[in-house]
Amino acid sequence: MMECLPEEIAYGLSKITTVRELRLRNGKEVRVNVNGKWYYLGKDSLSLSPKQAIKVGDICDGVVKKACNGSVYAHEKTLSNGFFTLDDGVRVGVCGHVFGKDRNTFQRYTSLCFRVPHRINVVDKQTLELLTDRNVIAIGPPSSGKTTFLRDLAEKLSSSRNVLAVDERGELFYDDRYAACDVLKWSSKSYAFEVGLRAMSPDCIVCDELSESDIEFVSSCVNSGVNVLCSAHGASVKEFVNRFGLLQCFDYAVLLRNNRSMNIIPRSKYQIMIENDET
Repeated sequence: MMECLPEEIAYGLSKITTVRELRLRNGKEVRVNVNGKWYYLGKDSLSLSPKQAIKVGDICDGVVKKACNGSVYAHEKTLSNGFFTLDDGVRVGVCGHVFGKDRNTFQRYTSLCFRVPHRINVVDKQTLELLTDRNVIAIGPPSSGKTTFLRDLAEKLSSSRNVLAVDERGELFYDDRYAACDVLKWSSKSYAFEVGLRAMSPDCIVCDELSESDIEFVSSCVNSGVNVLCSAHGASVKEFVNRFGLLQCFDYAVLLRNNRSMNIIPRSKYQIMIENDET
């Protein structure tokens, strides 16, 4: 990530060890999320005041070009979906001026969101035993640690199970040294659930960020006897059910919050929580 940033910003970030997100906006102050709290990035320190922050000019186009090694077109497919992933697993969300027939081509970039992955030990021995050979859905808002949780769970399961990881964005397993998983990088979920399932004969499949179009693949996989570990955006179990109607497939729901708290709920308690509108 550092190589594509202006020197002043890279120097300021080099003094921080727990950056979760970096926000660059043309003509605005640089903001950074450290351990879940937002600050302005100064030349020598973090600040709660924009007065001491680094303020950038029209830099986003140049940062994207440098991050793509001068070839933005090589990342055209993912950029049309609003992001691209760096070699170190950092996912860069993009925003700006779009054009084209389908309005999915960027003419100019005006805002960038760098989401920095972290390897954190979040699944202890008791949780691992509870979730082994189970279907698990991790539910939480953006930046609540869903990908971190799935990565840690998959890595620990891979010591005793054959795990197939579907890494659509290149951020779930950006570094293959830490796991014995079989990784389909840049693969769509449809390909993984149909082709990867037959080719690799996994005990479980791990995938991040379900969409409504993935429902039939997940359901089919569970019914075939292969466990599914996945995540979805949501603030509560009820919100997930309203969106997907798929909760009966999962043995456990893991509710995550932006403060990285974790609440593991068995299927027997789902209906009670929904009826009482609990979050």
